[in-house]
Amino acid sequence: MEVVQLSESNHEAVAKRVAWLLKCGGVAAVPTDTVYGLLADTLRFSSVEKVWRMKERAHTKAMPVLVRDLEMARQYAVIDEHLERILKNLWPGQTTVVLRKQRAMPDVVTAGAKTIGLRIPDHAFLRRVLGLFSNPVIGTSANISGNEPAQSTEEVLSTFRRHIPRPDLVVDSGVLPPSPPSTVLDLTNPSSPQILRFGAITKEKLGQWLSQWQKQ
Repeated sequence: MEVVQLSESNHEAVAKRVAWLLKCGGVAAVPTDTVYGLLADTLRFSSVEKVWRMKERAHTKAMPVLVRDLEMARQYAVIDEHLERILKNLWPGQTTVVLRKQRAMPDVVTAGAKTIGLRIPDHAFLRRVLGLFSNPVIGTSANISGNEPAQSTEEVLSTFRRHIPRPDLVVDSGVLPPSPPSTVLDLTNPSSPQILRFGAITKEKLGQWLSQWQKQ
């Protein structure tokens, strides 16, 4: 695994390097607004499969996906004007939203399900990577499935050093502030939103958003 240090002076250069790696079918471990995550091209089967093997993740479990903006989200998920209003309150942020998928999103990413979990992250470096890359990306935690997510580069390296496959590149941003993974909210049935996982967004805050949304 190659490791590159991230600093204020090299954000752009490192973001371009990660975007280039994704275009070539590679997998990068990068800091996010929650934990360290693995990035890969959702539209390249070999990249998605590599992440599955890397995490030892069951193929019956869908992969979460990161998009750069609502325009891209609409290409891969069914989003009407009503849903768009609530998504603007949630994104960018630490909430993954489960929506009905469009045909453009490969079934391999969703494990054959007709839904997809999408998120626009609230992280300057990651947003820049997404802005430089033309496709949505896998955005799953950089750990073995079922283990605690990584909060530091050292944890990422320790997890994957003797693992095959492993990330092609690790972006070192030091130790991230303590944070759980993203909250997961199912909006496939607009009249009955379901919180599937409590995470970085508190139950109280999400409850406020849902209350506002249901009144619209």
